[in-house]
Amino acid sequence: MQTFLPYPELDASMAVLDDKRLGKQRVETLQVMKAVTVAGYGWQSHPVTRMWRGYRPALMEYQEATCAEWMRRGFADTCFEKTLAVIAEVPADLAAYAEGRIVRPTWWGRPELHLSHRSKLLAKAPELYRPAFPEDPDDLDYVWPVASG
Repeated sequence: MQTFLPYPELDASMAVLDDKRLGKQRVETLQVMKAVTVAGYGWQSHPVTRMWRGYRPALMEYQEATCAEWMRRGFADTCFEKTLAVIAEVPADLAAYAEGRIVRPTWWGRPELHLSHRSKLLAKAPELYRPAFPEDPDDLDYVWPVASG
């Protein structure tokens, strides 16, 4: 499970993902939102859950960009509304998202994190990602930060 951010910019990150990975991002982001919101939901100890904990509005922003790109490509989406329903369980976070008061995690924008995501994409599908990331290595481990929020 992962929320890919090959770049600090959301639109660029979503635009570079192939359809298979972009489609999976919608579902995985919904799962992460449930994990950081719903008591007892699975994935509590997964690194992707830990990195987003305390940043629901930013995760919703990520989901919005993911689903918007998915629909821009002509696919139907049900994940955005489902994710919105989950964040609505925490009214203050829903309000922050809706009002654009989004605080991003402290790890967002760290070059080593974004590079690690590009590297993993290269390892998964070099034929798709080498043209986009011609100089990046394909053998780095994920950088799994822990949210400070």
